[in-house]
Amino acid sequence: MKKALFLLLPSLLFCEKIYDTQLSKENRAAMENKKIKCRWVCDKKIYTEQKISEAVSFYKNSKYYKFEKKGF
Repeated sequence: MKKALFLLLPSLLFCEKIYDTQLSKENRAAMENKKIKCRWVCDKKIYTEQKISEAVSFYKNSKYYKFEKKGF
């Protein structure tokens, strides 16, 4: 069993490199572009805000939950 494991281990390590992706010049340039990073962060913030607002509206429209206004 150990011999079979030692024989198959190098082939498993070699097969792992198949799934490594090669970066193209365009992808590398996009990763280094600050405008694209800023847009990604802004889109992510907007997406989370939309999800929060959808959740709040769901609970407001639900008949099982009630929102009460309380002063601070």
